Amino acid sequence: QNMKQQSLWIRLLVLALALVMTVSVFAACATEDEDGSGADASQNEVDGTEGDTEPEAETDKDGFIVDGLGDVKFDGAALKILVDKSYRKQVAPKEEECEGDPVRQVIYSRNETVQERLGVEITFVESTAGAWGGAAKVLQDVETACETEPYDAICIYNLTPYMLAVNGLCANLYDEDSYLDLTAPWWPASLLDEILVNDTLYAITESNDYGLLRNMMAMFFNPEMLEARNLESPYDLVKNNEWTIDKLSEMIKDTYEDKNGDGKRDAEDIYGFVNATNAKRDAWFFALGNKYSEVQDGEIVSLVGGDHIQTYIDKMVNFYTDDTMLWDAPTYGGTEQDIQFRNERAYFYSSGVFMTEEIKRDESTFEYGVVPMPKMNSDQDRYYTHLSNTYDTWCVSFNAKDMDLSSAVLECMASEAYRKIGPTYFDTYVKLRYASNELLGPMYDLVRDSVTFDLIYLYSVSYTVNPKDSVKSCITNPTANSWSSVYATNKDPWDTAFQSIVDTYAK
Repeated sequence: QNMKQQSLWIRLLVLALALVMTVSVFAACATEDEDGSGADASQNEVDGTEGDTEPEAETDKDGFIVDGLGDVKFDGAALKILVDKSYRKQVAPKEEECEGDPVRQVIYSRNETVQERLGVEITFVESTAGAWGGAAKVLQDVETACETEPYDAICIYNLTPYMLAVNGLCANLYDEDSYLDLTAPWWPASLLDEILVNDTLYAITESNDYGLLRNMMAMFFNPEMLEARNLESPYDLVKNNEWTIDKLSEMIKDTYEDKNGDGKRDAEDIYGFVNATNAKRDAWFFALGNKYSEVQDGEIVSLVGGDHIQTYIDKMVNFYTDDTMLWDAPTYGGTEQDIQFRNERAYFYSSGVFMTEEIKRDESTFEYGVVPMPKMNSDQDRYYTHLSNTYDTWCVSFNAKDMDLSSAVLECMASEAYRKIGPTYFDTYVKLRYASNELLGPMYDLVRDSVTFDLIYLYSVSYTVNPKDSVKSCITNPTANSWSSVYATNKDPWDTAFQSIVDTYAK
């Protein structure tokens, strides 16, 4: 099947189904090869049953699972929710910011529905700090607020709530009497498996958070460029369980072209693979089956000293030494790296799902493809990916005035996102309107199913020297750094930081 074929009747049928379908959580994905792309979704079934819903669960007229909030009302109670000023629009846009943007409109509508359903009045307060690099200032703001008028809820840059938790500022959200239903599909089971330890839960992210859905890392490709070199279809490689990092290396070998003949690697040239910015390279670590930590029998275990990290570094150093790469800097020749792909000057590009929006905004005519991040090898049990760090995470101040009120708002926010944000952004726009053909829908489902989390990564802001950044430093400068030497240098402070995480869950 030609990757460029369009099928109008399939598009219309899928669009009709999308209006009534329930939104999958990470533990759910396409189970049939409906479009001939051959995605083997069975590879990515999530172990365990957390987040799964019994078949007999009550559903509403649109087929969505009914939450347990019923007719609960709070008689006009006022709430103050802290949001990140850099990314406020993806969780709490103002009405005037929604004009001409259907996704923002539905996020705004979600927030209005929550207030109406619960009988509450929400005020969103912008943090005085931005996202990355602003965590210390957010910590100061929250500490001050806790001494005077604590926030009823906090929805902010994804790593920051975990730093608040290790500093004792977050309430335990795991309470059988609260309104949170952690078995519901609007909370990701793959996250809870990592951060629900000793009946303690300090932070949580919605399955249908707009920032989360936008920032799932995937591998984009240019089908025309691949076909011109008679290279294999990545769709077929996924189907045959052959989509690995070694296969990607093989496909991009000798693809660099100095198009303008100036002898310099610049924005006019053709590259085999273009990597997104530094933070987005974190996804490779997880895609190749690695972890920084795991929870074993209720105990948090650090894997930072493991041999697998040097093995990963060696693999990536070898991968990045190919001259067909463009991966190091966020810009190249004054041109954003994603523009290299959008201008059809790259065969492959790893980026967040938000790339679909960028291509649509360009009104580009080329048909892109997408598959999950590749595996380490065909023996790896499933695909994995990670999220670039601009999604939203919820927590609640340890001394919030009414935990029932706060937990009801969090549950209602996530439940309504499941009904509104996921179906609008992911099912309608990403999988249909932004997609260049009908092959992409099942691939996006597979990407969504591959998202994984890691507790030490989530708490990494609380480390003075960040382990994940140290790994990337070894890759970019392997002659100066080996993991054994970096680990030996940082072992004591890393052990101290890790112990503070363990102690946080032991309280």
